[in-house]
Amino acid sequence: MKALGRGALCTATLWGGAALAQMDDRPYEEPDMRSAQTVAYQEQRREQPRADTGIYAQLGGGLEGYTGQLAPELTPGFSYGAALGYRPHPFVALELGYSGGLSDIDDRGGLLEDSRGGPDIVRNAGQAVVVGNLTDTRLQPYVLAGIGLDHYNVRNDARGALRGFSDDTSGYVPAGVGLRYQVGQLITADARVNYNFLFDQGFAPRSRETGALDGRYAAVLSLGGTY
Repeated sequence: MKALGRGALCTATLWGGAALAQMDDRPYEEPDMRSAQTVAYQEQRREQPRADTGIYAQLGGGLEGYTGQLAPELTPGFSYGAALGYRPHPFVALELGYSGGLSDIDDRGGLLEDSRGGPDIVRNAGQAVVVGNLTDTRLQPYVLAGIGLDHYNVRNDARGALRGFSDDTSGYVPAGVGLRYQVGQLITADARVNYNFLFDQGFAPRSRETGALDGRYAAVLSLGGTY
């Protein structure tokens, strides 16, 4: 009986040791220390639609005008443009764009009436900008900056010569803010306001030295898509 008891005791000891070893081999799971508010916020972000990435294109139109000493010389006019960009990450995009503008020389109260009609100055430009998106959701406020090149064509040379305007090509630095909403891959709405710091104003009369406040502004609404 004693031998039988000792055998049973040894068996129970070995079985208990094996059970403890199996428990020790289980992977350790850290307790979830996140608050209920944190869990709810993370769940909400997972459910919220994210911004699309990839190649995008858009077309738009709006209004542009000039500031500083150029403001009384040129009246605000129609602005139009197109852009092709690549968004490798929801927060960053690289964009190549074309923009054009139509402006009239101020007629000084009818003293310089234009018998030909149409815009006096046609502007064509190309630019490259970096866009920084402030969120990764489909509603994205953003900022932009880059470099561009303008070409000004004075259509009415006689009228332009009377005021000192002539054809010219010069560079500029675009800076702006905007708001984009991605309805889906088929439609993207984009509202943008730019201010362009002009390198030179050789197309306009040079009565004074130009400064940062002698530039061009534009407000454009565009539609496009991401592919």
